[in-house]
Amino acid sequence: MKILLILLLSAFASLAQAGNRIVVSISEQSAWLLDENGKVLMESPVATGLHHNTPTGHFTIGEKDLLHHSSINYSWRMPYYMHLANEPFGLHQYYIPWISPDGFHGRPASHGCVRMPMDKAQFFFYHTEIGTPVDIVP
Repeated sequence: MKILLILLLSAFASLAQAGNRIVVSISEQSAWLLDENGKVLMESPVATGLHHNTPTGHFTIGEKDLLHHSSINYSWRMPYYMHLANEPFGLHQYYIPWISPDGFHGRPASHGCVRMPMDKAQFFFYHTEIGTPVDIVP
């Protein structure tokens, strides 16, 4: 199983683009993966912080973990985790309690991380690399 996982990660690693970046809008509860020219590669609904605000600012992906577990509650699995460098939060797949009819806007629900649906989190994960810029705007 571990060998299969390594082979899959190697195959998907070539999909990452050095010029890509992520923008997250807290007010719109949406995230965009953009290429180096600003073209939208993927848009996703998100769930940002509800009781603990998701910080705004300029960040970079510091590490990636395909099968991450929460450091707050170890029973929470957070697949496709993209940890933001020098921060206690990141972007990952997890349940979003509401997604708009158009499929692009979520609702705050997290402990500060940026939650995404599975298919979107996978796409973001495999099309970014360590050092990818992440802008979280109000």
